[in-house]
Amino acid sequence: MIEQLSESDFSQKVIDAPGKVLVEFFATWCPHCQRMMPVIGLVADRLEGEVPVYQVDIDKCPQLAQKYASNGVPTFLLFEDGVVKKTLVGEQSEQHLQQLAA
Repeated sequence: MIEQLSESDFSQKVIDAPGKVLVEFFATWCPHCQRMMPVIGLVADRLEGEVPVYQVDIDKCPQLAQKYASNGVPTFLLFEDGVVKKTLVGEQSEQHLQQLAA
């Protein structure tokens, strides 16, 4: 299971983290996000020990959503040393997400 971040632990787990971190901004009511749940789970399993994978529920973290996921959900962001390096919006394949984190 992928850890869901709150606004209070986002900085510690993502912004202050060394190296790469993959974050999915999602909403429980979003059908595209629901279809992505098993895919992001597989990606997290494959990247375990290499790239941490987290989720942020935009309804529970509106300030983070406004800052990072303003183009829609799901939004996938690859952070590197606390800086957004790559962004994908919408449903993605497992391969696409793994390439994003590579």
